[in-house]
Amino acid sequence: MRQQGEWGMVNKIVNKYKQMSLPAKAAIWFTICNFVLKGISFISGPIFTRVLSTDEYGLQSIFLSYEQLILIIATWEIQLGAYTKGLFKYRDDVDLYTTSTQALVNLLTIVCFAFIFLFNNFVTKVTKMQLPILVLLFIYLLVRPSYNFWLNRKRKAYDYKASVSITLLYSVVNVVLPIGALLFLRKTANVKFGATLIGSTIICIIFYFRYANYWILPKQWEKVKSYWKYNITFEGPLVLHSLSYLVLSQADRVMISNMVGNSQAAFYSVAYSIAGVVSIFQSSVNQALQPWRYQMLEQKNYSSIRRVTNGLLIGFSGLIIAFVIVVPEFMKILFTSDYMESIWCIPPIAAGIYFMFLYTIFVNVEEYFEKTKYVVYVSVVCGVVNILLNYVCIQIFGYIACAYTTLFSYMLFAVGHYIFMKKTLVSNSVRESVVDIKAIAIISACLTGASIIITSLYNAPLVRYGLLLVIFIVAVINNKKIKYLYSQLKKGR
Repeated sequence: MRQQGEWGMVNKIVNKYKQMSLPAKAAIWFTICNFVLKGISFISGPIFTRVLSTDEYGLQSIFLSYEQLILIIATWEIQLGAYTKGLFKYRDDVDLYTTSTQALVNLLTIVCFAFIFLFNNFVTKVTKMQLPILVLLFIYLLVRPSYNFWLNRKRKAYDYKASVSITLLYSVVNVVLPIGALLFLRKTANVKFGATLIGSTIICIIFYFRYANYWILPKQWEKVKSYWKYNITFEGPLVLHSLSYLVLSQADRVMISNMVGNSQAAFYSVAYSIAGVVSIFQSSVNQALQPWRYQMLEQKNYSSIRRVTNGLLIGFSGLIIAFVIVVPEFMKILFTSDYMESIWCIPPIAAGIYFMFLYTIFVNVEEYFEKTKYVVYVSVVCGVVNILLNYVCIQIFGYIACAYTTLFSYMLFAVGHYIFMKKTLVSNSVRESVVDIKAIAIISACLTGASIIITSLYNAPLVRYGLLLVIFIVAVINNKKIKYLYSQLKKGR
């Protein structure tokens, strides 16, 4: 009887899935894919820390930081921003628009690397990347945007089967190939990074030739120029935002490497990747909630935004606190004892992810009213503040201080966007408050304080797990409120 009941439940779920619309199925699979990708990345981290020395692991994390920097400068990230919007704007001429955009991004990449190769001695000294690695990076950045073009087109068409399959293949190759190279060649950061670039390039080059019909561009030059103008106008102002955001997320480990050492950069990088576990929830909820929030703004239903926002912030705070409580045991299971000192960085970094979650709520309001220029202002200021604080605090307190300067910078990010959100609302004659700032201030203060207190209890596991039990009991008592929030997220899809 029990088995029949279980099969009946399975059939019910399968039938419900079959009845879903294509966009709903796509949303489910893209979310699952996102979790799997994060899982692959999370699992591969401990593998590489065991294969590479702490010094080499720190060096490869620096390579990744500079790769992100060069990616922004060499492509302007047009393939991620302007192109996504352009697919809707130029829906009747997508093929020409795609080829035109790929040509533009390639030109930007060639110009960027012309300077890099001209001053390769200086670049090598700063980034520690040898010339062969720079060549591989150049080839990779020529073809990588094509993969993003293809992926965006598939997602727009809700073709989740193809996009999810290739995305997972891409991720697996970027783990398996470097591990093989490290085991059979040399256990160095250069081998790991070079193998990753080669694997990525092999996959991306297939999509590159799909859109490389450059011979058709001169025949429709006027259209091509209009597409280029749109891409440059749209993405140009956001380059500064991307660079500033990169400073917040990546500059820490570069400065630690240069000022303290590669091993300490490795410890910090591991701490960042572990704390990033909670960002899976943050990014998934934001993707689901954004359209719902736009809908509520359209209907002027600000009370629902306030209520759901408060509930989500409380829930996310509880999740972060629970995560911070179990961090020491988590680290012992996944990493060698060499990396245990990085646990002291994880609580403030995890709290910083809460403030990332918070400021995106304010940014969504700015985006709804098309005031994206404010994003640039806040990003630049916070990026500069982060670098200055890192420079001073690393010298005084050591590399762990970077976790706290990052937390402060994300707090500043949230405050800045709250101010500009209020300015945006006033300019659009919205008098009612969209968020409950008093509740947000109390929740934020409690989370920050709790993170610091729990850090001081890392040598008292019984006390920590007593707190975890309290959080679980509170969650059970408030299960109806949790179900309500989940129903709102489903509506957001």
